[in-house]
Amino acid sequence: MSKIRILPEILSNQIAAGEVVQRPASVVKELVENCMDAGADRITVEIEKGGKSLIRISDNGAGLKRDQALLAIERYATSKIFSKEDLFSISTFGFRGEALPSIASVSKFTLVSRPRDEDTGTRININGGKLAKVSDAGAPPGTMVEVRQLFFNTPARRKFLKAESTETSHISDAVAGLAMGNPKVGFRLFLNKKLVRNFPPGQDLFQRAQMVLGKDAANHLYSIETSQGDVRISGVCANPAVTRSTANRIYLFVNKRLVHDRGLVAALFQGYRGRIMKGRYPMGVICVDLPFDQVDVNVHPTKREIKFLMPQPVYQVLGQAVGDALVTAQADTIAYSRSGPVTFMDTGGGGAKSSLKECAPPALADKPPSRYPLPDASERDESKQVAQGRIQWQAARPEKTAKPSADYGKPLPEEGLVSELTPSDGLDLDPVNKVETKIIGQVLGTYIVVEKAGHLVLVDQHAAHERVVYEALKKRHRVLGIQSQDLMVPEVLELTHREADLLESIMEDLAGLGVKVEPFGGTSFVIKSVPVLVGDKPVRDMVMEMIEQLSRDNETGSKDAWLDACLVTMACHRAIRANKPMNLAEMERLMADLETCDNPMHCPHGRPIQISFDAYQLEKLFKRVV
Repeated sequence: MSKIRILPEILSNQIAAGEVVQRPASVVKELVENCMDAGADRITVEIEKGGKSLIRISDNGAGLKRDQALLAIERYATSKIFSKEDLFSISTFGFRGEALPSIASVSKFTLVSRPRDEDTGTRININGGKLAKVSDAGAPPGTMVEVRQLFFNTPARRKFLKAESTETSHISDAVAGLAMGNPKVGFRLFLNKKLVRNFPPGQDLFQRAQMVLGKDAANHLYSIETSQGDVRISGVCANPAVTRSTANRIYLFVNKRLVHDRGLVAALFQGYRGRIMKGRYPMGVICVDLPFDQVDVNVHPTKREIKFLMPQPVYQVLGQAVGDALVTAQADTIAYSRSGPVTFMDTGGGGAKSSLKECAPPALADKPPSRYPLPDASERDESKQVAQGRIQWQAARPEKTAKPSADYGKPLPEEGLVSELTPSDGLDLDPVNKVETKIIGQVLGTYIVVEKAGHLVLVDQHAAHERVVYEALKKRHRVLGIQSQDLMVPEVLELTHREADLLESIMEDLAGLGVKVEPFGGTSFVIKSVPVLVGDKPVRDMVMEMIEQLSRDNETGSKDAWLDACLVTMACHRAIRANKPMNLAEMERLMADLETCDNPMHCPHGRPIQISFDAYQLEKLFKRVV
């Protein structure tokens, strides 16, 4: 066995560099954070050949005197913390004292710094961790750090660097992220002596987010601002129609530090629940501010991973804040639905920024539709027909209309259900004032064409009816319980042993949803009754889908999430399908029911229900405007 020995300082610095300096973007991040800790409000980043040849960071911060500059390149030298108590209440970006010596050990390193109260600055040259020269230098107030030939003395690390374009993109993303979290600070990024990014100082978060998130999201962002106890949440979230296939446009900041936290991402998705399709990621910027002693940033050398002392309150406040922002944005349905990108046309400057109306955003799961269930018996005769479980649609015009669909309007809640609801239940049964809509007709047997507030609106009839049925099911499950009806011919399920075990564990929950299932011997089960709103739809596939949902989410999902997924499944199976003709009366009723929903913009799966086109967009399609 070899003898134990102390590693040389240069070698230990190179090992530390492997943890702190993973690629050129890591160097940029560490040096820029030092600039901000020094109080700089203008930072310039210059890159050549993806950072392999040159990284130069300059700022107008406090600067360093000679003795402080020499001490700064020593390992574990820092001005950020002084005692072990400070380690549990870190208020600065850097604190380890490892970044500068680690970077200097794997590059040709130059540091030039001058305090504002000094006439001359200090230049320090280091080659591969060895101090080469210290001299006076003429320099503006602030600090400049130059890193040349990164990893020149560790070829094994250098060969693992990616292509120049890849490293450049990582650096650009790092600068954009740092700029996003510090909008008051100005940033300039030069790539191969060309200015490619310029973030002016003194911006607010919304302005900076518009610059960073790009043109497709710039006009479709909604502000987030809330606080609860010691937790304050601010930021912006994008319209659910503006999504990405990866999470690279989700920026999370905790006390202005750019972080990765799966819990925060999950909380963000909770706010988008029911508005975004599975497999898609929203765009947004989330800033969490809380006392420094409530978060631990000393988890990983890169300081990107954190731990909250009490994570659940933070996650709950974030999810609620995002949901409230989107509900408020939906108050302007036309602007909200116009936000969806349309692939066959160039919207140019036609889309206006969504205006957020001041209103008290209702909780999505709490405020039931005002016209679903049905009007009371004092209203028009149609309501009596509805209360009996079926609508007898009347033709709105003397001419022939499409054959009424057998799917919409049957079966509906049983008689007496509305009369059982009282004001003490917290339900608003009064009609809501809505913008007048005019039904034009139906196209492709799937989309309802509507004229509304000077806009042409296309409504997906299946998605719209699915939302109506889902909210009706959810309200009845919460307030009255879901009434079921016995099947004339019970359906038999033949399952595997695992599926049978899962079904046995959820039979009581299914009964609460109106689906009564009983054992039928072995791994066979019989479905005896289904919810009234599901009606005569095939129930076997619906129950199998519920079992599969539980099987997928058994390890990670909660019971409430699974029950909600079951309601979504029931609504989907009940909703009118595409390619089903509807007459004018049916379309009017569907649109009226949709307008009373808490979320009339998205089906329970997150797909958009309606997309609108303003006059400018239509005129541009027909070349009336250029």
